[in-house]
Amino acid sequence: MKRLFALMLSIIMLLSISVPVYAREPRKVTVAFPNLADNRLYVVNEDGSLGGMMYEYFENLGKCAGWDIQYVVDDMETLFDSFLNGDIDIMGSTGYSEGMDEYADYPSLSSGFDYTCLVVQNDNIDITSGDLTSLDNKTVAISSTQEKNGKEKVLEDFCDSNQIHLDIKVYESHLDYFNALKNGETDMILISSAARGSDMRIVTRFADSPYYTVVSKDKPEILRELNAALYTMHAMSQDYMDQLENKYMKGNDSLANAFTAEEKTYLREKGTLTAVLPKTSYGASDKLGVNGNYSCLDADIAQYFCSEIGISVNYIVTDTLDQAIEMVKEKKADFLPLMITHPGSEDTYSELQLFPYNTPEQMRVTANPSSNKPVLVLPQYEQNLPEMDALLDDYEKVLYCSSAVECLEYVSEGRATETILDNFAAQYLLMENSYPNLSITPTDLKLTTMTLAAPASADTNLLTILEKAVLNMNASEIDDTVYQRMITEQTNASVTLTAFFKKHVISISAALLAVIVFILSCIAVVLISRIRQKSMQETLAERERSEKELSRALERANVATEAKTRFLSNVSHEMRTPLNGISGMLTLMQNEESAQKNKEYLEKARISCSQLLSLINSVLDMSRIESGRETLSPESFHMSTILEELHAMLSIQAESRNIRMDINGASIPDRTLIGDCVKLKQILSNVIVNAIKFTPEGGRITLTAEEKAPNGKGEILYLFECRDNGIGMTKEFMKTMFQPFSRSVEADKMQISGTGLGLSVIKGLVDLMHGTIDVDSQKGKGSVFRIILPFPEEPDIKEESSAESESQEEPKDSAALLQGKRVLVTEDNELNLEITEQFLEIMGIESSPARDGAEAVDMFSSSPSGTFDAILMDIQMPKMDGYEATKAIRSLPREDAASVPIIAITANAFREDMERALSCGMNDHLSKPVDVKKLQEILIKYCCGRE
Repeated sequence: MKRLFALMLSIIMLLSISVPVYAREPRKVTVAFPNLADNRLYVVNEDGSLGGMMYEYFENLGKCAGWDIQYVVDDMETLFDSFLNGDIDIMGSTGYSEGMDEYADYPSLSSGFDYTCLVVQNDNIDITSGDLTSLDNKTVAISSTQEKNGKEKVLEDFCDSNQIHLDIKVYESHLDYFNALKNGETDMILISSAARGSDMRIVTRFADSPYYTVVSKDKPEILRELNAALYTMHAMSQDYMDQLENKYMKGNDSLANAFTAEEKTYLREKGTLTAVLPKTSYGASDKLGVNGNYSCLDADIAQYFCSEIGISVNYIVTDTLDQAIEMVKEKKADFLPLMITHPGSEDTYSELQLFPYNTPEQMRVTANPSSNKPVLVLPQYEQNLPEMDALLDDYEKVLYCSSAVECLEYVSEGRATETILDNFAAQYLLMENSYPNLSITPTDLKLTTMTLAAPASADTNLLTILEKAVLNMNASEIDDTVYQRMITEQTNASVTLTAFFKKHVISISAALLAVIVFILSCIAVVLISRIRQKSMQETLAERERSEKELSRALERANVATEAKTRFLSNVSHEMRTPLNGISGMLTLMQNEESAQKNKEYLEKARISCSQLLSLINSVLDMSRIESGRETLSPESFHMSTILEELHAMLSIQAESRNIRMDINGASIPDRTLIGDCVKLKQILSNVIVNAIKFTPEGGRITLTAEEKAPNGKGEILYLFECRDNGIGMTKEFMKTMFQPFSRSVEADKMQISGTGLGLSVIKGLVDLMHGTIDVDSQKGKGSVFRIILPFPEEPDIKEESSAESESQEEPKDSAALLQGKRVLVTEDNELNLEITEQFLEIMGIESSPARDGAEAVDMFSSSPSGTFDAILMDIQMPKMDGYEATKAIRSLPREDAASVPIIAITANAFREDMERALSCGMNDHLSKPVDVKKLQEILIKYCCGRE
C-alpha cells in the first residue's frame, strides 16, 4: 500500500507542476469508430460530433499515451476490413480469438470484462428475464463478425447445457442485425452487455470474458505506448471502466420492470427473505446473532440484494459454512449470500442453485520481479484450477501453502518470488500486515467467483427473482461493499491480545500480587509469629506503592492510546478533502479542451495537492503519537489566500451536489499573519465538508470571515461563521456532538457516510490553537458554526521579500546551465524511473538508467572519467542498496570517484535517513515525491557550482 500511495502521489505531482515541456510531436493514431444506431458505446451525433463511453475512454487513453487521435467513422464491416488491412491503428471493444492473432496485437492488460447477453426489446412481454424456459423455440440474431469470433458456438453450448432450442439467424450487416430485433424478425439478439441499446432489456447473460483495445499488426511502438498508457490508467483508478459503464450503461434495468405479476405477488405474500450467516463469514464475531448483532460481509451482501429486490431480510446464524449450506438445502433459509466457488466445482453442489455475481481480479504480489528463476507460491485451493496450467509453465518451481497469509510470508522472506491472490485478499492483507518489500500488479486471471446459493427445489418465483437481482446488480457496488467491510474490520482490529493485557494490567498484577502476599503471610505465620504484623504492614505498603505506580503507568498508556486513536482518525478524515479536490480537477481536465481552463484546474489541483502533502509530512514525526500532544507549526500566511484555496478545494464537491457555496472575506485587511495555516484549513474545510454532507441538493452554504479587535496578548482575533440550510441537529445530539465517534440518528437514517470523528477533530484543533467554537442549530432549518481564532501579525519584512523575489526568479535564468549535462539515475521502480528521466529531459539533461546499486557501480566504473556530472541514487533496491553503492563508487581508484556529486532521491524522509546518506558519502538528500524545482536547484548547485 505504501508503494501504491507513493506511485499515486508521483503521478499527481507530475500533473500538478507547471513547467515548460520540450516533448516530441504527438503521434497521430487512427482509431476505428463505428456508426451504430442507438448505441451508448459509440455515439455519432447529427452534427458529426462524437460521444459515448468508448469516445471518453479513447480521449483519456490518448492523453495518457501522448497521442493525437484521428477517429475514422464508418460502418462496422468497413472499419473491420480496414483494420485487418493495417489502414487503422487501433480498434476497441475486441474480444480475444485465435483468428485475430494474425491481424492484431493484444496489449498486456485488458480494457475490462464483459458478458455475452441475450437481450429483447423493453416492451417484450413474452420473454421473462431470468426465466430460461421462456426462451425455448425463440429466434436469435447474430452478426457475421460474431460468427467468425466463435460466438455462435458459445450460444449453442449454452442452449445444450440448459436444454432449450433457439433458431439462430446470421446477418452480414450490423445494421440488418440490429434492425432484425427492432422490426420483429427475431425475438432476441446476441450482444455484449456494454454494447446493448437503451431500449434493450437483458434476458440472461453468460460467458464472462475480457475485451481489449487492440493494435493493427506490426506496429510495436504504438503497442508499447498503449501498454504504458493502460498501466497508468489502471494505477490511477483500478475501477475506471466500471465508472464509465455506470455512467453510460445505466439503462432501464430496474427490477420493478423485470418482475412478473406472479413474482410481485410472491414478494408481497413472502414479506421477508431469510439469509443464513455462517460465523466463518469475514467480519463475523462469536457474538454474531446475539442481541441483533449481524455485522459481517455476508449480511452486507444480503442487505444489498434484498434492498435491490425491495424486500426486508431476516437472518439465521450457523457455526460453519457447511452447516449454512445444509440449512439452504433443507430450505430452512432462502439463500446463502456468499460462497467462493472455483471453475468446475458446480457439480459439487447438485442440491443448490448457484448465482455467480462477482469475479474478483487476481493480483500478482512480488518481492523480486526481475528474478531469472521465479518461484511461485499459491494457496492450496488453487492447486487444481485448469486456468493455472499455462501460467505455471513460466516458473521454475511452484509451492502451495495453507493460506494467503502464509503465501505472503513466503514471498516477503524470499522463499518464493511471487504469489497470485484475488484483489480483495491481496489489498486487505497488505493493508493489515507490514510488508515493505512487496509490490502488487494486476493480472487478467479469473480464478474464483463470489456466488449466491439458493435451494435448487425452492419456489420457481424465488429462483427467478434472485437471478434477476444478480442480472441487474452493479458490480462496482459489490466491490464497494467488500472494501467498506475491509476498512471497518481494519479499524476494529485495533483491539488485540496485547491491548487486552494493557487494559487489564491492574487486575492481572493485583491478582499476582495477592498470591505473593498470601504465600509470604503463610511463611511468616509458620516461622515467626512475633513478626507477623510487621511483615503484613510492609507487604500492604508495598502493594499500595505498586498500585500507585501501576495506576500512573496505566494513565500514561491511556494517554498514548488516545493520542494514536486521535491521530489516525485525524489523518483519515483530513485526507479525503484534498484528494477529492485533486480527483475532481483531474476529472474535469479529461473532458476540457480549453488550455486556459486546464491551467485553472491544474492550479486548483496543485493547491489541494499541497495540503495533502502537508498532512502526509506531519505523519513523519512519530514523537507526537508517543507524547499524546499535537504541535503547531507557525508560518507566515495571508487570510485571503487561505479563503481562496478553500474555495478552490471544495467548490467542486459542492457543485456536484448542486449546492451553492459562498466564502466571504473581502472586508478582511491584507495582513501577513503568523500561525499554523495547515490546521486552520483543516478546521474550516472540516466545517464546510460537514455542511455539504448534511445539506440537501439545491441548498446553500456560506462561510464568512471577519477581523475582530485584538485580544490582551496583542493577537488579532478572527471570527469564522459557517451557515447552512441543511437538516440541522437535535438538542440531544448537540450535547455529545464533539465526542469521538458521535453520529446523529438522522445521519444513519439518511445513510450519510462518515466516521463520527469530524466534529471532535475540529474541537481538538480549535482548543490547540487557543480558540473557541460554539454552535446554533435547529432541526430541519440548518446550523451555524462560529469559530474564533487568534493570530499575531508578522512584522514588516519588505526588503527580505524583495530579495526572495529576486532569488525566485533566478532559476528561470539558470535553467540553461543544465543543458547537455549527463546524470546516472539509479532507481528500481520503473514508474519512478520514467518520471525522473522525464524531469531531467525537461531540464535538457541526458540520463542513463540503472535499476539497482550493483548496476550503477558497474556503469560508473566502466565509463570514462568525467562521463557523469551527477548520480541520483535510490536507497531501497535489490542486489545492492544505495548506501552500499555510494561507498563502492567512492572507493573506486579513479579521478572522479571522490568528486562526482551523489544525491539521494528516496522515500526515506526521516532526519536519521538524511544523516546516514551524508555519512556514507552522498552530497545531498531529496525526498519523494520529487519536486522538480528542488531537483533543478540541487543539480545546478552541484553540476554548475552555483548556490
